Amino acid sequence: MENTGSERRRFRRLKANCPVEYRFFNADRYQQSVTCDIGEGGVSFLVDGPVNIGSHIYFHARLNNRPQGFYGIARICWSAREPYSERYRVGMEFVEAGSISRADVTSFIEANKVPCYSS
Repeated sequence: MENTGSERRRFRRLKANCPVEYRFFNADRYQQSVTCDIGEGGVSFLVDGPVNIGSHIYFHARLNNRPQGFYGIARICWSAREPYSERYRVGMEFVEAGSISRADVTSFIEANKVPCYSS
């Protein structure tokens, strides 16, 4: 479940604490969290327990200073337990973005100009 291998980003990430709701395909209800970072190709946020790499989730996030929500399907690429916590930070690749395009995410990143290189 936990991936400790090296990471290779294709897209720049932005630290962003945006509210997000998510649901695993096999679950009936949405859970709430907050994003850690977001980029053109994916997003990371905290979940309450271990997850299977390769699992898919539905998500709905509200980007700060944007009137429109952002929703779609993402695939879990990596997972790491948060220090001193039972929570896990998961990194996901967008599989399908239903409401805004990658160009919209890029615009959001450019408007905020605080790149995140450590995650």
